[in-house]
Amino acid sequence: MLKIIGYDIWRGNEKAGFVDGNHIRAHDGRKLGYFEEDHIRDMDGHKLAYISGDHLYGESLTNAKISLDKVNESVVGGLLPEIAKCAIYVLIGA
Repeated sequence: MLKIIGYDIWRGNEKAGFVDGNHIRAHDGRKLGYFEEDHIRDMDGHKLAYISGDHLYGESLTNAKISLDKVNESVVGGLLPEIAKCAIYVLIGA
């Protein structure tokens, strides 16, 4: 499980990354990807996943269809939009 405190993303007692505007960064500051509207993209602009209805879809996921409830159970805290939590789920992994 990942926990968001402010813009920092924590896994247990270790900082896993942080949110920088619409970018998700690794703990070392490296940009992993970004989110826009209802899409998640890697740093080259390739679409990794998207939200449609109550699910997150994407070929980069082991299961191509994930309930948004599962995302919210895996990425807790913070006052971020749903797409930001989904981007954290995809780019950092929960």
